[in-house]
Amino acid sequence: MNNIRNELKGFFTEHWKYMTVRTACKLNIFDLVKKGVNTNKKIQAKLQSNLKATETLLFALVQLDFLEIIEDKYLLNDKSELLTDDNSQSLKNACILWGDEHLDAWQELDYTIKTGKPSFEKSNIAYFDYLAQNPDKLENYHKAMHEYAIEDYKDIHKFIDFSNYKSVMDIGGSLGALISNIKENTNIENRYLFDKKEVISLIKNPKIELVSGNFFENIPQIADCLILSRIIHDWEDDKANIILRNCYNALPKNGEIILIENFTDKLKNKASLLSLNMMIMCKSFERTEEEYCNLLENNGFKVIEIKQLNNLQYIIKASKL
Repeated sequence: MNNIRNELKGFFTEHWKYMTVRTACKLNIFDLVKKGVNTNKKIQAKLQSNLKATETLLFALVQLDFLEIIEDKYLLNDKSELLTDDNSQSLKNACILWGDEHLDAWQELDYTIKTGKPSFEKSNIAYFDYLAQNPDKLENYHKAMHEYAIEDYKDIHKFIDFSNYKSVMDIGGSLGALISNIKENTNIENRYLFDKKEVISLIKNPKIELVSGNFFENIPQIADCLILSRIIHDWEDDKANIILRNCYNALPKNGEIILIENFTDKLKNKASLLSLNMMIMCKSFERTEEEYCNLLENNGFKVIEIKQLNNLQYIIKASKL
């Protein structure tokens, strides 16, 4: 019983660890150490922060195994190296993302459980509208999603045969990790990224053609294959139907749509924590394979292939009837 009590006492304060590392990312401490600003006083001077508090934060990062210290100088390790800006596999923006409004919303989880409404929207604004109105938050969100996407879609061209398509458009393609992979590894003639104009503006030196718009209003008729990766899970059924209906209208006869999503019925944990996060932030949830197939079929598509992409995600390919 004492072991369980000790486990619980540690569990109750697990968020202290994340918030310590997240604060280091927000303050660019790992980047400073990488550049040689690597003592208590040098870091405090650079940050113009309180020396005692800065020392305590740095010691905590050592305790959590995110920094090493040798002769009063801090050094990065494999974990903290992945939280620096110039690392090609960086997860710094992902680390920053899950604080602030996400933590605030999680503290109101009981409201969502009782009402079925997103606790985030107690602030009278939907999450994606909030991002659109806060450029720094929008940029952090899409950079974080890009950090995940680089890994998730690195082999997408090995799982989908793109040879039959003349043109492919990534709907809600964010900063372009998926469609850029397709460009680099296939011979498709035309490749497009479709997203809202404020997202398009974040893309520097694009490798593919950018198309701005809103998938709740209209999707241009320029591709015979549309890809929606981790898009539908952001929306409740009514809004998901609008998106899929607009995709149907954008495709030629026999055009195809590809969804990439988690299937809760294929996961032992049912993606329950992820679903709770979706519920508190934007009134959505992770779905089963059958639920995604039903959404497609109810909007005029015939499911023709389903395959696993990675440990979490599955590919659903459907054709316009």
